[in-house]
Amino acid sequence: MPDIATTVRPQPAGQHRRADLLIHAFAAVAAVATIGLLVDVWQIVFLAIPAFALVMMLKGSLRQDGTWDRSSTTAVVAYCAGLSALVIWSIMTYGGDGTFWGLPTSMGVIVYLIWPYTAVVAGALYAFVFDRTLKDEVAGAGIR
Repeated sequence: MPDIATTVRPQPAGQHRRADLLIHAFAAVAAVATIGLLVDVWQIVFLAIPAFALVMMLKGSLRQDGTWDRSSTTAVVAYCAGLSALVIWSIMTYGGDGTFWGLPTSMGVIVYLIWPYTAVVAGALYAFVFDRTLKDEVAGAGIR
């Protein structure tokens, strides 16, 4: 039986470092969101949504060899930056007197901008990323 103290844990291969980094980033965002839940600061939880989206979309577009397509990564980062801007706008207008198409501005941003943005643009982004990065790997694996 080998001595546990002398057992060396194998280091991850080079192509897995980005995946490991993204998994750690996901855990960090989850920890921040949990802290927001525990201290009852909804803004922290709401701001975690674009961060979760960024980490998970980057993880989903990571190729098996640990690389990203430049245009796909740029599109994912741009999408999440737009989502972050909308979330920040909604947070900044919370409690204000303004209205946005008949709703308080913060709720109007969520209903009229964030909701369609995530429903329509995210689907188009998925199709773009799949076409650029994942289609060949799926075809090469024999998956239908």
